[in-house]
Amino acid sequence: MLLISRIMALLVYYGCTSGDTQQEKEPDVKVPVTVTGIQMGSITDYLDLTGTSAFLNKSVIQSPTSAYVEEVSVTPGDYVKKGQTLVSLKTKEAAALQLDSLNPLSFSGKINIKAAIDGIITSVNHPKGDFIMEGEPLVIIAVPGSFVFLLEVPYEMNSSLHINGSCQILLSDGKILPAVIKSRLPVITGSSQTQKYLIQPVVPANLPENLLAKIRIIRKVVQKAVILPRSAILADEVMKNFWVMKLINDSVAVRVPVTTGLLEGENVEITEPVFTGSDRFLLTGNYGLGDTAKVIVTNK
Repeated sequence: MLLISRIMALLVYYGCTSGDTQQEKEPDVKVPVTVTGIQMGSITDYLDLTGTSAFLNKSVIQSPTSAYVEEVSVTPGDYVKKGQTLVSLKTKEAAALQLDSLNPLSFSGKINIKAAIDGIITSVNHPKGDFIMEGEPLVIIAVPGSFVFLLEVPYEMNSSLHINGSCQILLSDGKILPAVIKSRLPVITGSSQTQKYLIQPVVPANLPENLLAKIRIIRKVVQKAVILPRSAILADEVMKNFWVMKLINDSVAVRVPVTTGLLEGENVEITEPVFTGSDRFLLTGNYGLGDTAKVIVTNK
């Protein structure tokens, strides 16, 4: 009987101990995060497309007769003035008489080809000594004032571009040139269904032809926008639903659905709901958190 009583006592003891162990609470796990607040400012929506530089107007200097190229006075890239000598030619007849020792005439047969306009030499087609036929191109001169960037714009984006509207030319070396949307060509490219626009720099630029640059078109500007960093905004897999994790006290963050507006770089406009300057949002450590999460803020 004494043995049975001791066994019963041991069972009661271990049963109580096991119950106490199960009732022990697991320690709270808090996720380390950093927080940020909203900013008020302007935000701009850009349309970035690629343009190619070109001279619209060029003067092709042709040979007036069949002759030999005796001298070339210019090279590509030179700026020439109207009336400046570009190429000197010697006719075939003059070249033949020059070799005749019995020729009593001092007939040179030299023809100086001069520039008809001010401009930049883009091409010299024949070196000294070449024999050319009448009408062959000798030199091509580009008119500096006709320098533009040709921009191919998908037809569905035409509403974003306005003639005489301002834009920017972003060069690969980091320079930004103010520009104007000069005109639109009334032709659609059949294969790509794009329409060509002429973008002209406001200030003449000494740039080469066939240079690729980014043309930035301003589509919309919001002056007083509520802005959050992009990393503070979370989204679902199809990028249709967006939310932020908002602190409701120093250690708990809750999920708040938001409606986004314009995007500029790392800044995102929040159109709904209305937040205040005192609200704080998780900036890092927010990915994968549930609707209500316990956190510990690591930044001030």
